[in-house]
Amino acid sequence: MNILDTLNSKIRDNSGVLEKWFERHHENILIPLYSSVDIRVSQNKIVPVDTNIFPAGFNNISENFRINTGELFKNSLNTKYPGAKKILIVPELHTKNAYYWENIYVIKSILENEDYEVRIGIVSDSFETEHAVFKTISGLELNAWKAKSSGNKIVLDDFVPDIILLNNDFSERCPKTLRDIVQPVLPPVEMGWHTRRKDVNFEFYNSLAAEVAEIIGIDPWVISIETCLVENVDFDNPDDRKRAAECAKKVWSRITAKYNELEITDEPTIFIKSNSGTYGMAVINLKDIESLILMNSSNRKRLRVTKGGIPVRDVVIQEGVPTIIKTKDGSSAEPVIYMVEDNVAGVFYRVNAEKSETDNLNSKGMRFEQFENTVSEINTIPEVFTLVSKIAVIAAGYEIEKIIRDGGCKEAVS
Repeated sequence: MNILDTLNSKIRDNSGVLEKWFERHHENILIPLYSSVDIRVSQNKIVPVDTNIFPAGFNNISENFRINTGELFKNSLNTKYPGAKKILIVPELHTKNAYYWENIYVIKSILENEDYEVRIGIVSDSFETEHAVFKTISGLELNAWKAKSSGNKIVLDDFVPDIILLNNDFSERCPKTLRDIVQPVLPPVEMGWHTRRKDVNFEFYNSLAAEVAEIIGIDPWVISIETCLVENVDFDNPDDRKRAAECAKKVWSRITAKYNELEITDEPTIFIKSNSGTYGMAVINLKDIESLILMNSSNRKRLRVTKGGIPVRDVVIQEGVPTIIKTKDGSSAEPVIYMVEDNVAGVFYRVNAEKSETDNLNSKGMRFEQFENTVSEINTIPEVFTLVSKIAVIAAGYEIEKIIRDGGCKEAVS
């Protein structure tokens, strides 16, 4: 993969300057304790297409990466919260998602292996019992208790945590019970999808990527992604589709101009994504603008609601980046980078044998494969994977600063 070799060489040649650049930005912001970055690698560019602040796939990383994750957690928490020993994990309330509970089991085990005492506490109005048992996909059981407010702390009946670790993006609302407490909440509850917006993340990312591109001497386009925001859109309304098409034309025009300049023969594609939310919901890809204007009922339905049944109001229209990464059986794949602060903790691949290199792989038919021995041409984590992931989490740090500066959670309920 020539693009990996070329970029890795430029990164190595400028490693000292890059390190100072990251240190300078790191000093100015609060980087999330953990995150995940989905990356697309084409023949011509490498970009993040999603940054998740509450990653839910720790069960997909290998044992060696789990050990590395634990060491990074311990180093970060010891540095910022010396003496902290008790951690409360606040998960999603997916009562039927055994894979998700496997993820929680792995996070709990990673922390326990670093000598933390860990419990699971539910923060949800719909959790009406004091205690519940959840089963993982491997058949293990996890005990969870209802978390309660006690003065300016969150507690379980017999457990007062030093740190609250969120693995819940609170898409629907920002819980008051996790605000104005003395315990650190990591990552900040303000970063849930109740307030966070993708266009803000990509705006910060593209600006930072341009700085890095200048340092390593490349065209910023190689590590940037064209993005356009459309607000208050209803895809069942023909006039709104036409308005969205105007935004799409701008993205399409910039992609086409760059393809012509670089003599790229690929056909452009675009993605339409809800401006908030995750799990690959409310995402479609299109191969021409006419398909947006004349959008079929199936795609309109996909863009009505996102996770939790929340109506889609705003979308980002984004350039599609085809993946050149293939597994040994020829399936399309994309790397998912797990980060602890701005350090790579682990990597795995999202794979989908039912989708082409231009499709959304985070959809029906996907599977996950560990990084080791999945892709013949990639045996170690390429420097450019690390680079774009570090830029993405720095961008997330600036998101946090902006959200806090703008008043924090947009909506808060008990």
